[in-house]
Amino acid sequence: MLQPGAVSRSLVVTVIVSLAACAGEDPRVVRAAKARREVEAVAQQVRAAPRAPSTGRWDAAQLTQRLVNAGLAPRADDSLPSHPKLPVAPLGLRVGKAHLLAWIFADSTARLKSSASIDTLTAIPKGQPNPWAEPPMFIVHNNLIAVLVGGSERQRERVRLTIEAGLPAPSR
Repeated sequence: MLQPGAVSRSLVVTVIVSLAACAGEDPRVVRAAKARREVEAVAQQVRAAPRAPSTGRWDAAQLTQRLVNAGLAPRADDSLPSHPKLPVAPLGLRVGKAHLLAWIFADSTARLKSSASIDTLTAIPKGQPNPWAEPPMFIVHNNLIAVLVGGSERQRERVRLTIEAGLPAPSR
């Protein structure tokens, strides 16, 4: 049989351990909540932005809107992985755990001049060193070159299909 002092000590120890466990939040839960807030902020910006008439050419706002509408939750990401040097600066986005780099050219002719020298399997111009830590997915559509690095196969396919579906036809 337990003595009254032993029961109260056990109870006190149990309460202290329980309180200590509840005091600090799980870092994974905190990171997930922060990521959800960031994704919702981007989605809200896309929903609130005025709709520009479609020109048939990609721009950063249209790319982000397409990804949000596809449920891919893009987030701006300045921590770009190493990438090939092209005539325009890349737009960096995080889509889940994947990096999406998008080079948006003035038109498809300018894009074609750059993409003609790119090896579609490695997503780098011939003669440049391979900067990718993982196999890239090379996506080209109209005036856009996109390279997706990382992510699951399903996620990679969703991003590719979202971009390759294209933009709405320009208004007449």
